[in-house]
Amino acid sequence: MHLRPGFSWPLRGLLAPSALLWAAAAFLVLPPPAGAQDAQSILQAAADRHQAISAFCADFRQVVDNDILRQVTRSRGELCQAGSDLFEMRFTDPEGDRVVADGEHIWIYLPSADPGQVFQGVLNGSGGHFDLHRELLADPGERYVPTLEGEEAVDGRRTHVLALEPAGPSPFLRARVWVDASDHMLRKLQITEDEGFVRTVELSGIEVNPAIPPQRFQFEPPSGVQVIRR
Repeated sequence: MHLRPGFSWPLRGLLAPSALLWAAAAFLVLPPPAGAQDAQSILQAAADRHQAISAFCADFRQVVDNDILRQVTRSRGELCQAGSDLFEMRFTDPEGDRVVADGEHIWIYLPSADPGQVFQGVLNGSGGHFDLHRELLADPGERYVPTLEGEEAVDGRRTHVLALEPAGPSPFLRARVWVDASDHMLRKLQITEDEGFVRTVELSGIEVNPAIPPQRFQFEPPSGVQVIRR
């Protein structure tokens, strides 16, 4: 999968070294702490893994926690992605909801909330809110500074949990990723957004490089639905 900076799915800076460390660096090049080194190697392995695949599909479970409104929304369905510009989230709960990137536009159709309208946006202007893999894994260690938090089981698989702190401008305040210890696939992602949303997406049944019908990445607004362009 081609990864490049700048764009994700529906998220601030490096800690400056102390004066004492700056003085010591004049005489001695210190190796990075073991934890930081491990975190970087894990993030690099995940980036290499996703760089090597052209497409994937998976079942997803999503939890969106709105701290401001004190609301928690749960959903599930199937997700497919091919490259950076073809993407679909097809919801089974709530059934009928879809998020589709067709190569040029992003379509957000949520009839469970508002059956009378669909949102259409220009794909290149969507920021980092749809292609999370590209946003979080491009330029590993440069766009986000990783910290190894430990290990957790996700869907019965052992994963490394990394906290990612933005090293510069980012669509997210912070993020966390769960990297499979065996195949380096991302099994779970969590992003914290400016608006007070914490979005957690867990993936299972991942298929690598499946044959995906082209219509998965096509969207035709239903008859009578208003298209709101942004």
